[in-house]
Amino acid sequence: MASEQQMKNPLLVGRAIRAQLEHEVPQDLPLERDFREDSDYTITDHVQALHKSLCKDERTLELINSLISHLHAFARETQLTHEEWTTAVKFLTRAGKESTEYKNEFVLLSDCIGLSALVDEINHPKPPGATDGCEPGPFYTEDAPTLPSGSSLAKANTQGESMAFVGTVKNLKGEGIKNATVDVWQADGDGVYDIQYPDRDEPNDRGKILARPDGTFSYRGILPTAYPIPSDGPTGDFLHALGRHPHRASHIHFTVKAPGYDHLTTALYPSHSPFLGTDPVFATKKSLICQLSEERDPKRWAELGFKGSEVHGERVWVWKYDFVLPTVQEVEELKNARAKKSKL
Repeated sequence: MASEQQMKNPLLVGRAIRAQLEHEVPQDLPLERDFREDSDYTITDHVQALHKSLCKDERTLELINSLISHLHAFARETQLTHEEWTTAVKFLTRAGKESTEYKNEFVLLSDCIGLSALVDEINHPKPPGATDGCEPGPFYTEDAPTLPSGSSLAKANTQGESMAFVGTVKNLKGEGIKNATVDVWQADGDGVYDIQYPDRDEPNDRGKILARPDGTFSYRGILPTAYPIPSDGPTGDFLHALGRHPHRASHIHFTVKAPGYDHLTTALYPSHSPFLGTDPVFATKKSLICQLSEERDPKRWAELGFKGSEVHGERVWVWKYDFVLPTVQEVEELKNARAKKSKL
C-alpha cells in the first residue's frame, strides 16, 4: 500500500499521475491474496471486495457489484471466448460512435432487448385493472400545443386517413378523473413523425388535450401507420443477427396525467396493424390493442367534429379507449410489496 509520499515520488510515479495528485490523492490498498478461477477467491470476489473497501455510496456499490456479478456469471456460463468479447466491445464502441442527438443506439439497444420495458414496469407497477404502460420512444417533443377536447391535431394536407379518437380517463373505481391532461403524439399516414420532415415549422400530429371535468376527451386526427426504428446502425445489425425485423406496429403515444394519480405513458395499437407480435421494442400488449370501427356516414362525421373538407377519403376511423390510472398511493403500496417480496 503506497503512501502519499510514495505516490508523489518521481522515481516511482510518472508525471501524469503526479499532476492528478494535485487535485485528489487516491486511496491505495495492499494486495493481500491472488485471485484465480476455480479457487475460493475469484476475480469476481476480488473486484467486489475492492469496491466494498473504496465505494462510499451504498446504491452505487449495490448497482455496480450486482452488474459485475451477473456479467461474470454470463462469461462463465457461456464460456465467452476472446473473439466473442472483442466482437462485443467493437459493437458497443460502434454504438457510441454512431449515436446522435436524434438516434441513440444505446437507447435503441435497451429497447430491443426488453430492458426499457422492464425498467418501466419496475418503476410504474400497475394494479389489476390499470392501463399498461410502455416507454415514450424518441419522438416526443415539448412544443405540442395545449388544446381543448374536440380539437384537431392534424394540420391540413397531413398524409393519411381521417380518425376520431374518443376516450375517458378513469380511476380504478371506474370514476372519471378531473383535471386530466392527455399528451398525444404519433406518426402520420406515411409512418413519419413531424420532426422527421426537414421543413417542419410547427408541431403536427401532436397535442396536449385537456379532458372534460368528467374525464372524457376526444380529438380529430390521422390514422397512423407502421414504421421502422432506425436500423442502419449496430442495433439494426443486432436485430438481423437474431432473425428479427425493425418494424414497429402502428400506434399512438399517450402520456396521461392528473393530480394525485401516477402518470401513465403508454401506446395504443389498432388490431389491423401488422407486427403486433414481433414489435422490436416489446411495447405491444394485448390490453393495448384496440378494435377500430369505420364510419362512412357524413352525418356522423359532423357529429364527430369533422367538417366536410377535413375528411381524407371516404371514411373516418373511430378509435375508442378508456385509460385507467392508479393513485400515487396505490402504486407506492405495490412497489413496497414487491420490494419486500424480492428480499425474502
